[in-house]
Formats: sequence, structure tokens, C-alpha cells
Amino acid sequence: MDGFIDVHHHVPSAEIAEAATQVGIPMAGAWTPETAMAAMDASGIAAAVLTPTVFVADVSDPEAAIPLHRATNDYLSGVAKRWPNRFGAFATLPLVDPDAARAELDRAIDDLGMDGVLLPSGVGPDLVGAERFDSVLAAMNERGAVIHLHPTKSHIGIPNLSPNIIDFPVETTRAIGSLLASGAFERYENLTWIMAHAGGCFPYIAGRVARSDGAEPFSTTAPRGVATYVSRMYFDVAVSCHPNAFPSLRTVTDTDHIVFGTDYPAFSREDVDEAMAFLVNEAGFTEDELDAIGSKNVQPLFPRLTAAMAAAG
Repeated sequence: MDGFIDVHHHVPSAEIAEAATQVGIPMAGAWTPETAMAAMDASGIAAAVLTPTVFVADVSDPEAAIPLHRATNDYLSGVAKRWPNRFGAFATLPLVDPDAARAELDRAIDDLGMDGVLLPSGVGPDLVGAERFDSVLAAMNERGAVIHLHPTKSHIGIPNLSPNIIDFPVETTRAIGSLLASGAFERYENLTWIMAHAGGCFPYIAGRVARSDGAEPFSTTAPRGVATYVSRMYFDVAVSCHPNAFPSLRTVTDTDHIVFGTDYPAFSREDVDEAMAFLVNEAGFTEDELDAIGSKNVQPLFPRLTAAMAAAG
């Protein structure tokens, strides 16, 4: 199969790395659009929605975050404009400063024409559902934004263990919990959420969480029941194409809310090909379901990219 649309494609480019270095955040980058498109072509991926590495999104120093996010959005949107049928772009916001984040949201959507927003699971000790970020969620809700929720390292962490091994899926789970407990899912119905990595651990514990339906705080903050809010979420399959993930995921959502993602280049091209082979040959999806997961489910979420792909044939 080919024609996949990847909603989870990171951009550790030299340009973003240079912008990070200028504000005192050492970062390396070798990603280029040309090498990315070559890898996509080899794997049968027609288009990708770009994001920076999440460690740009969770910068906790406002003086560093604001110029870094602006430079990152300038670069990502520039790539999408040059190759409009191959790339979309998620904006990244200096969430640590909500006023600046709302201003950058306006600039990214209105001036740069970006396709959605990358949000980290939190900044420092505060998860994304924290009250301090509420005005940013409200501003995105007014625009009906598509959000890619990507985990970042825990402020607690696990000694001697990279955060992407256990912290990431756990932080996604905690972020979803914070959005339920804060009432954000209930208040901001116009937001479309894509949860990275098949929702972390949340699908596995969704039944346990739902046992709190009708009790505080959920009786106030999530009155329609946990399953209702989960059913509205989209889940990408990045780093989740293995036998353990899909049984739990398929108990909380239908295949029309599962979308394709790779985590490239953190996931190598060989890793991507292996994951795609599992998805196509071993995960138990029908051909129609694979077509939906591969591209059809995501097309309505990114109308600009979808139209550019159609125009390009």
C-alpha cells in the first residue's frame, strides 16, 4: 500500500537547531525536506504533517521560548509552502507564556497558514489541563483547531532511563487525565485532538478511569462520561504498531479515529517500514480500514493539505 499521510513527522533541522542554540538551548539537527521526501517515497508515504521535536514545544524559559517558537514556525510553514502537496505543518506555541502563546497562535494560523497546533503534555510540573493554560485552549477552541498532543519528559523522570521509553506514554496518559479532570474536554468541544503513540497507556486503563463516572470531579468536569470524550479523540499509531497496543486501542475507539503516524526520524526509515508491515499484514485491519487509517480519516482534518494533494494528483 502507498499514499499514506503521516501526522507524526518531526523536524530536527539545522535551521531550528540554530535558532535553539541562539537562545541557549544546545540542539543538533540534520533533517532536510529533500531527505525526508526521499524516505517518504521509499516507504509509500505521500505526505506528512511536520512538527519540531517536542523539546522545542516544552521550553520553560519565556525569554528562550518566544523567539524559538517564532523561528520554528517560520521554518515549518516555509517548508509547507514550498511543497504544499507533500507537507503540512503544526504550529508550536510558547505555552509557558499564555499571552505570547495566543499571539503566536494568531500569527501561525492567520499569517503563516499553518494547519494545526502541537501541544506538549505539559510544561515543567504543569500538565496541559492546568488552569494557567486555559486561555490558550480557549483561543484554539474559537478557531476549531486540530491539536497534536505529544508527550514530553516527566519533571520527575526515571534515573538512567530515556524519557521516550516510559515517561512519554505515561505523560500522555496523565495529560488526558488532566484534560478530563479540568473540564477542558467538556468546555472546548470545537477542538480536535490527535493523541500521539496510540494514546500512551490511556486505552489500557480507560475502563478503570470510567469507574469514576458520576463521582467528583468527573460528575462536574466530565459529565458525559469518560467514554464519550475518548470516542472523540483521534489516535496516531506512531511507535505503537506491535501486538500489545491495538487490542486496547480498539476497545476505546473505532477505526475511523485511528490515523497513521511514524515518529520519523526518531523512528528510522527501517523502523517505519517494519511498523507499516505490521500495520498492513498483522494488525488485523481490513483493506478498507487500512485505507481509512492510512489517509482517509485524516483528510478532513487538514483541508489545505488534502486539496493540494488532490490538485497535484
